[in-house]
Amino acid sequence: MLTRLLRKLDVTKDPDAILRLFSATAVLSMVIILSLAGLGFREALLRYVVSDAEHHAASVSSAILAEERDNIVASAAGGSSQLNVSAQDIPRLDRHLRRFLAPFNIVKIKIYSLDCRIIYSTEAKIIGLYNRENARLHHALAGMVDSKLEKKEEVHDLAGEQRFRADVVETYIPIRDNAGKLIGSFEIYQDVTGTWLQFKNAIAMLIGVLLLILLLVFGVSFLMVQRVTRSIKEMQKAIREQAITDPLTGIANKREILHSAEKEFSRAFRRWEKGAADPEVGFIMLDVDRFKEVNDGYGHLAGDLLLKEISGRISGSLRVFDAVGRFGGDEFLVVLPGCNLSQTRQVAEKIRTLTRERPFILEGHELRVTVSLGISTARKGDTEYTEAIKRADEGLYLAKSGGRDQTGG
Repeated sequence: MLTRLLRKLDVTKDPDAILRLFSATAVLSMVIILSLAGLGFREALLRYVVSDAEHHAASVSSAILAEERDNIVASAAGGSSQLNVSAQDIPRLDRHLRRFLAPFNIVKIKIYSLDCRIIYSTEAKIIGLYNRENARLHHALAGMVDSKLEKKEEVHDLAGEQRFRADVVETYIPIRDNAGKLIGSFEIYQDVTGTWLQFKNAIAMLIGVLLLILLLVFGVSFLMVQRVTRSIKEMQKAIREQAITDPLTGIANKREILHSAEKEFSRAFRRWEKGAADPEVGFIMLDVDRFKEVNDGYGHLAGDLLLKEISGRISGSLRVFDAVGRFGGDEFLVVLPGCNLSQTRQVAEKIRTLTRERPFILEGHELRVTVSLGISTARKGDTEYTEAIKRADEGLYLAKSGGRDQTGG
């Protein structure tokens, strides 16, 4: 899958795609890690809070049974036991349980008989009601402890004070008689708002620490990937420059200058087809006069230095959007976008004059060199850029055969 994605991004053409992919992956990874970690921390601490509240509720229920067993457990026919609280005993039981439960942060308590009837509650108005649809109560009446954290919009504690948005653990505790037989259930509401808030703050702090660690890890990794990406870009740039640059002169090679010629020829004709003036793009073919004599008299190294100097002078004579390239040997091609024949001739004469009037210093020797040039422009009848270049080459031939150091075409 990653391989297919890399192919789709085409990182060979755009190394920055690696950096973008890494950044997106890092962000997605951090979101997933932090989300899963947050959920994991929350679940672990939630279980602890519920488990602790459940243990607390079991202790409270055992203490209540030890204190009030004789008042809430009655003998039934056949020697069995059942839960029962007489109406006259409810006020006394209520006062006693409220005093007993006050230190334990319990906000409500219910006692159910085996038939799901509420025989006592700190909420007096529900005493005597049945709760047969309560699945959690049935779990307790089957002998299982059932605890769950609930968010209550408001509750009243045993002192009658109202609490808003409280976190309450509701725990159902089975009640057994002395013989171990199930006879009912407690339902104990314990307010854990303070504890759960502390844990949630701890979770936020843990997530914050984890975020800093991830930012550090991915930040260092990002810098490493960025360095690799920069190296790839520099390598690609070097390869690209080698592919389009003449190694001797540093200007465009033949392939690249012909590409420029084709591009400008096509652009000129697109403008003409849209109603612009005649297609204007000029071409200059340039050749160093008696270059073989320089090589023979001063050596090939001197000849190479001369070609570098001449290419530099040509480049210095052009606009920033013009193009020059080494066509081969001591021959150069210049492409002049937006130039008609007269303007092309002016540029050619500028190059010829600049070459002839300033001597070259080669191997400590002052050498005067001239060039011959041929010019042409694109014509409406041309179908290929090569036709215009051929005319410039013919102009160069006329200049050479006509005595050199001149512009033909």
